[in-house]
Amino acid sequence: MQPAKAKNRHDHLAKGLYWKSYEEFRKAIASFDKALREEPHNTLALFHKGLALYQTGEFARAARCFADVIEYDPRDGDALYNFGLTLEKLGRYEEAISYFLRAIDLDQNHQSARAYLALCKSNLGLHEEAIKILDDVLQRNGEEIDALYNKSLILGRMERPAESSRYLDLAISCEALQSQSVYEKGADLTRRGRHEEAIRCYTRAIKMDPKNIKALIAKGWTLDLAGFSYKDVLGFFDQALKIDPGNVEALQNKGLVYDRTGLYKKAVSCFDEILERDPRNVRALYSKGVSLFSMKRYGAARFFCESALQIEPDNVKALCSMVWLLEHQKKYGEALIYCDRALAIDPDYVYAISYRGKVLLSLDRYEESLDCYDRALKLDPRNQRVIYYRNQVIEKMRQKNKEPFFKRFGTQR
Repeated sequence: MQPAKAKNRHDHLAKGLYWKSYEEFRKAIASFDKALREEPHNTLALFHKGLALYQTGEFARAARCFADVIEYDPRDGDALYNFGLTLEKLGRYEEAISYFLRAIDLDQNHQSARAYLALCKSNLGLHEEAIKILDDVLQRNGEEIDALYNKSLILGRMERPAESSRYLDLAISCEALQSQSVYEKGADLTRRGRHEEAIRCYTRAIKMDPKNIKALIAKGWTLDLAGFSYKDVLGFFDQALKIDPGNVEALQNKGLVYDRTGLYKKAVSCFDEILERDPRNVRALYSKGVSLFSMKRYGAARFFCESALQIEPDNVKALCSMVWLLEHQKKYGEALIYCDRALAIDPDYVYAISYRGKVLLSLDRYEESLDCYDRALKLDPRNQRVIYYRNQVIEKMRQKNKEPFFKRFGTQR
């Protein structure tokens, strides 16, 4: 059996890494501190605490963390490089150079270390020497972003503005291309349900190109899925909208967050912005209908949902928005019609299958309802909403002395 102290240490470290991956650096630092109280020489906790402190601008504290890691392992290349970066921020350029050289000695292909070695040389007034280092880096890889940015900066210091501007443009162009590539990797991870890894990609993509709208929206959506504060989530959609005020995806996601948090008027305002530009946007139409229903504007809600279906009669999400409206109004027969329309288009759509079960439960048609929930569970065995309502059906059947069915199906936990 693992000792309690060891278990706590690993739990705190894991939590710190979790918070750091979502850029909650203060929470990450607090978790790493807890791990270090259990094991002061834990180099992994020290290293990642240093990275988090660097991100919050606490360079002196970050430097102490990296120095401690290097004391325990003088050949830790990542710690040597990050210690060099931190010393550069602190203006300790000669010391920084020594650590970049140690990192390069361990890895001759560490081009970022060479790029920042050059920057420190320039900070000491050795501009020509710095340019030679950067040219060597760019000869190996003309798209090395750190080298491009640093060369632009140093050329500016040397009063060579035209060349400085050219390298800055190159850096921005390369960064945008690489940012898009990293975003696409994140999108692939999202499709495979690996959201924590996807967040790391989106974060990196945004750092590379703060104007990467797709990465901003994807990060906001994924943070929302992870249960982060809606204020944190909205910040990413707002950043995207500052870049492109009419971005439909950002407005749509912002509206959905407002709707889910009960801010229905703000939600409708987002959907209206979309519809002003595109009156036939089906997703905005039925989403507005759902928000209006929550505001008890039932006639208007139905109008917008039906308008969506007039444009796209086979849109299963628009059909299910009608199911949701009708079920809430206890118009169960009509709700079943829309459910069946959705399932005729997509027989494996779990939301429609489970909602059909809910409507049938309201009609006391327990056996049919149970069949729906069983079918939904085969497609999505961990769906907690389906499990909850299936158990309700079982309980109703028990109460009505449907014992054979209770014995046959049992309850889910």
